[in-house]
Amino acid sequence: MTKEKGSRKQVRGTRAIWPAALAGFCLVAAALFAIAGQAGALDLDSRGGPPIVGGGYIGSKACSECHPRQYERFMTYSLKSKAYKAVEKMAKGLTEQEKESCFSCHTTGYQRPTGFVNIEKTPHLADVGCEACHGPGTLHTQTMDMAHIVKTVTIDVCERCHGEDLVRSFRYRRVIYAGAH
Repeated sequence: MTKEKGSRKQVRGTRAIWPAALAGFCLVAAALFAIAGQAGALDLDSRGGPPIVGGGYIGSKACSECHPRQYERFMTYSLKSKAYKAVEKMAKGLTEQEKESCFSCHTTGYQRPTGFVNIEKTPHLADVGCEACHGPGTLHTQTMDMAHIVKTVTIDVCERCHGEDLVRSFRYRRVIYAGAH
């Protein structure tokens, strides 16, 4: 559920700490550019979203080691955790190009470094997993540093796939129904 805070939409429960968060993000980004030197350390979202710090996609199962309750609820109650099944269900009536156009919303990290490629090469990234909203998790799991993961997901992330045009065209559920943890 969203609420209006000034001129920004926010997901319920988030705090307006933008100045501190922005300063922290800038410091982390500068440090990553300075020391990382590897592709994917700072993954810029090609769909217009904010930079996501993470180092690479590893799949939701890796998140379950430290977040078992959230993982279990997500896998049990969220339709996102079964999103690739919708693509498989519709595949018979789609061309390969049409099928691939579904991947950006029905998989994790499609067309991004270390993201979903296809079901044979990256089956652990089929479906919409934790990293689709929280960013790639490799550096976070290696360091346990919260600076390497998106802790507070904003409505902008949800609207990449749950925007009004897609809600109408595909009868997607509105953002209020999208989360499960």
